[in-house]
Amino acid sequence: MKLSLLFPETRSIDTVRELALATEAQGFHGMWLGSAFGFDPVMALALAGQATSRLSLGVAVIPSWPRHPVVAAQQAATANAACAGRFRLGVGPSHVPVMDMYGIDMDRPVSHSREYLDVVRTLLHTGTVDHRGERFAVQGFLDVEGAGIGSPATAPPVLLAVLRPQMARVAGGHADGALCWLTPAPYLASVVAPALGRGAADTERESPPPLVVELPCALATDRQLVHDMAAADLAIYPQMPYYRNMFEAAGVALDGRRWSDEMIDASVVWGDAARLGDQVAALHDAGADEVVLSPFGVGADPDASRAECIAVLSELAGA
Repeated sequence: MKLSLLFPETRSIDTVRELALATEAQGFHGMWLGSAFGFDPVMALALAGQATSRLSLGVAVIPSWPRHPVVAAQQAATANAACAGRFRLGVGPSHVPVMDMYGIDMDRPVSHSREYLDVVRTLLHTGTVDHRGERFAVQGFLDVEGAGIGSPATAPPVLLAVLRPQMARVAGGHADGALCWLTPAPYLASVVAPALGRGAADTERESPPPLVVELPCALATDRQLVHDMAAADLAIYPQMPYYRNMFEAAGVALDGRRWSDEMIDASVVWGDAARLGDQVAALHDAGADEVVLSPFGVGADPDASRAECIAVLSELAGA
């Protein structure tokens, strides 16, 4: 069972290094960083790779629109060399409100993502690219020592952010994996995993790429404490159209722009140690190849609560 951690750290490079060292020592498969309005997470993970020896390190996810695919491939190759082959690149089109802040028009994100992946992965897998498509016209080459360029087996994997079936099909046919954030287990089993399989079949792949499922996590038996955490740390998600659409498609009741009880139960792994273990198992049963949990503290001492949560998850990772 692959169990990894996700951290929203975006300010301190030193903290990322400390988190990576601790995550490796605690026996987790990997560590993922989010991407926001702070440091470049690819660079931060490249530096953390120098301090670790076993841990898989990935970014979930960088917005594709502001980065040309050749630049994304360069970054991934450089980070993979720094991490001795342990880097994973997560990309996605982001969200309309976020790209509006950049002054970028999110025109047809599905076809954009398909071609973006083709350019990045071709460059990483072969070292050259000559792509003439509807969205990109790219000719170039890439040569980074120690980056694994030239073979799909050694190049850094490129995963796509997935919430809905169309993107899952793109990931199935054109990515090295799907990254799903906040997607409930029944929705994974009935919607995402089958679409991932159809995408793989469309491109005659032997099997679908890995499905990586990411959820917030809290060691708490009081739902109100989890609500308080979500209101403080996860308040943006019920307001974002793509997430609202996913929740509605999954049959999860919304509560205006706030977290509802149904959303908490569907998309946050919470409870005592036994319940956390059951929910991780349920995610694997739903089709997840890797479960990635983002630990949050609750109650009067959030730091101690988060540390206790990580300790429980570490035991699960070693089970």
